[in-house]
Amino acid sequence: MNYIKIFDPWKNPLCTCPLKYSLNPYTGCSFSCIYCYISSFIKDPFSVIIKKDIIKKIRKDVDKIDKNIYVSLSNSSDPYPYIEEKLNITREILKIFRDEGIKTLIITKSDLVLRDIDILKEMKVAVSITITTFNEIYKILEPYAPTPDRRLNALKKLKENGIKTSIRIDPIIPFVNDDINEIEGIIETVHNFCDQVIVSTLKLRPDSIKRFQEKLPDIYKKSYYKEKIRGNLYLDKNYRYKIICNIYNLTKKYDLDFSSCREGFKELNTNICDGSGHIKNSV
Repeated sequence: MNYIKIFDPWKNPLCTCPLKYSLNPYTGCSFSCIYCYISSFIKDPFSVIIKKDIIKKIRKDVDKIDKNIYVSLSNSSDPYPYIEEKLNITREILKIFRDEGIKTLIITKSDLVLRDIDILKEMKVAVSITITTFNEIYKILEPYAPTPDRRLNALKKLKENGIKTSIRIDPIIPFVNDDINEIEGIIETVHNFCDQVIVSTLKLRPDSIKRFQEKLPDIYKKSYYKEKIRGNLYLDKNYRYKIICNIYNLTKKYDLDFSSCREGFKELNTNICDGSGHIKNSV
C-alpha cells in the first residue's frame, strides 16, 4: 500500500496497541514540541511536507485494507498542521473514510479538528487530544502548538456534538508536569468532556535530549533515566509505576476509562490504550 500502513511500534515490548493501520497525512509537524521523537527518523521534522498524490493514493489504499481494522491519524505527525486549514488534505481523507465506513482514530493537538465536525458526526470515529499542562511552561514544551485552552474548547465542542473523545497527558515530565495536584486539575477540568485518560511518561532519544539540555537544562539534570528500551531512555520504573497508579486512581474518582502508553503496566488499563475502544460507540 502507499500511505496507509500497519502500525509498527518498532517492536516495543511494552506496546499494548491492538492491530491497526497508521496514516500520517503529512510528513513532519509544525508544532515543534521539544519532546517529540520524530526528529530521530525524519529529516527537517518540524517542517511540514505534503505527500505526493496523497488523495489519489489513499483512494487506492482504501480498496486494499481490511475495513474491520481501524486507521489511526496520526502516529508520528499531526493531522492538523497549520497548512491543513488551507489545503484540506485531512478533511478530504476523512470524507473518503466516512464514505467507505472506515473506523478512525484521530490524535491531535489542534482545535482545527472542529472544522470537520460535520464529517465526524457521520463517521465511526473517536478523537484523542493531547493536553500536557495548562501551566505557562507549555510555551517551552510545545512552542507552536495551539494553546491548551483551545484544545480544551475542542474537547467541549466535540463532546457536545456526540463525538467520543479521550485526553492524552503525554508526556509526563519530572519536575515539569508530574505534580499530582496539577494532574488532577487537568482531569477535573476535562472530565465532563472526555471518556478516557491516556498517560505516558517522557521517553528520550538523543535528539530530544539535546533540546531538553538547551531549553530546560536544570530540569534535564534533575531527571532520572534508568533503562533503555528500543532506543528510548525510560524513567525509573518505580517512579513510573507510582505516578501512573496515582493517575489511575484519579480516573476512577472521575468515572473515566484509563490507559497508559508503552509503560509496562497493562493491568491498570481499563480500555484500549490509545482510546480506540470508544470508536464502536460512535454514531
